[in-house]
Amino acid sequence: MKCTKGVIQLDRFEVPYRRYGNSKNLFVCVSGALQTMAIWRTVVKRFASDFTVVIFDMPGIGRSRILSGGAHVTVQEQLETLNALINETHPGGEVTLAGSSWGTAIAAAYAALRPEAVQHLMLCSFGLKPNAAMERLVARATGLFEAGNFAAGSDLILEVFGNNVSGSYKRQIAAQFRALTREQAESFNEHCVNILKLGQLNDVVDLSKITARTVIVNGTEDPIIDLDDMQLAKALIPNCELRLIEGVGHFLHFEKPELVDDYAEFIMPPSPEPNSDFSTAISTA
Repeated sequence: MKCTKGVIQLDRFEVPYRRYGNSKNLFVCVSGALQTMAIWRTVVKRFASDFTVVIFDMPGIGRSRILSGGAHVTVQEQLETLNALINETHPGGEVTLAGSSWGTAIAAAYAALRPEAVQHLMLCSFGLKPNAAMERLVARATGLFEAGNFAAGSDLILEVFGNNVSGSYKRQIAAQFRALTREQAESFNEHCVNILKLGQLNDVVDLSKITARTVIVNGTEDPIIDLDDMQLAKALIPNCELRLIEGVGHFLHFEKPELVDDYAEFIMPPSPEPNSDFSTAISTA
């Protein structure tokens, strides 16, 4: 599969990205906290023949570099990074944003702020506010950071989220936490604390402004997103459907790889039969 590598220079950041495929339609993947572009490998493989798929490392994560200033990357800076990436790679067709975990907040906020720029929105493990389990997780993670025990963060993540993930992915998570620099650990800790301070997403982002055809894909076993929160999100976003995947937690297609075919069902819906009375409804659903 052909890959084009690029780097965006944006204010105080250097952001690497990878581009696959040559379709006029763009598919941009927005990773969650501490997630590198590598989490989208199976998605790239599935969709690069139908889209130009772009993956990247958000500032402070993976191969990206913070050239000046502090370790904390603000929400505004993350939105500006996503906007610059879309402007850099957009081949001229429709734009699909796919977010994972915290990346869903950035993708949804961007789609609300720039509704004309996004036609399809896929939010994987999306919630509006941290629940009690998330608050406990952040408190424990902060304790590990203050003790300088960065590597133990992987044990915490796997304790809370790791029941259904493969052994190889567990090893990847452990290796990532062992390799954390103090700057990266500080950035991650500040990010987690600021999620709690942010409160409810719909208090700061007008989700009703989203015009993209939207799907929320959440696992029924995800401990940090409550069902009523998912349903409220669906009600707030126009033209939105909610798909709950039984027996799956926060890591979705890492726990159930065949989920990428469910993503495809949403992103590439079947064409309506000629002369169907439902043609208009399907094309705008």
